[in-house]
Amino acid sequence: MKFVYKTFDSSFYETVCDFLIELSKDDSKHINWNWARWEWMVFHPEFDNSFADKIGLWFYNNELVGMTTYDHYFGEAFYAVKKGYEVLEKEILEYAITNFSNENGLGIAVNITDSHTKNLLLSYEFVKDKNTENILENIFEERSFDYTLPKGIEVRNLDIQNDLYKHHKVLWYGFENDGDLPIDEQTIDKQKRMLSASHLNSYLHVVAVNEDGEYVAYCGCWYNSKTDYAYVEPVCTVPHYRKMGIGKALVLEALKRCYSEGAKKAYVISDAPFYKSLGFVQHSHYNFYWKN
Repeated sequence: MKFVYKTFDSSFYETVCDFLIELSKDDSKHINWNWARWEWMVFHPEFDNSFADKIGLWFYNNELVGMTTYDHYFGEAFYAVKKGYEVLEKEILEYAITNFSNENGLGIAVNITDSHTKNLLLSYEFVKDKNTENILENIFEERSFDYTLPKGIEVRNLDIQNDLYKHHKVLWYGFENDGDLPIDEQTIDKQKRMLSASHLNSYLHVVAVNEDGEYVAYCGCWYNSKTDYAYVEPVCTVPHYRKMGIGKALVLEALKRCYSEGAKKAYVISDAPFYKSLGFVQHSHYNFYWKN
């Protein structure tokens, strides 16, 4: 086999999406790195886009068959190959080690059922770390999406065009960032980039609005008709409005909308009781392996 290596640029964005979609169809052990996580990462304000040309792509007969990328920043990475192209694994892993390690080394999450990848990493002197990643799944068939809202709270679509500031504010305070809300030009430009994600469907991104028109909670969901699953990311509620059932209502509403668009199930990277109370159950678990 003769493979062609290329560095990533924006012209390959959809190619990577399709690669990850096909990967999740063929092998669920990579569901933690589905196409929606890729999109969420690439358009996220914390993603260091200046290093995007380090993302490696391997082609065979013009088909993308292997890739590796860092996760937001160097120090963690993901790599995968399509079935039948396992001969590429060592080359791609070595590329990831060389290009994505930081001063602390490199971490890679491995499905606990994936003994092949675990053994390969161990042969390169990776060691198991205490960090883990968990995936929960929610099957939509014959389930209820009913919920109630407290008085004065309304569910709406995310208004991408007009409510950039409100979206930025609910994320800032919902995730309890320290200090005052930053509204400098650089920060706002990053927020605009986040809301320009290629497949962001504002119908699937829902917000809770109080009587003053403020966003008090937010749930983002991602769905691509080429798949049968949705991906939940992110979910937050500002502290003053917690323990009122608002977050639960938003997630259920977003899942209901994904179902109406054709999704049969949803995934979330979490092990939180909050999601389990909404019908999410254990799907897969990942251990991190680190090379210093």
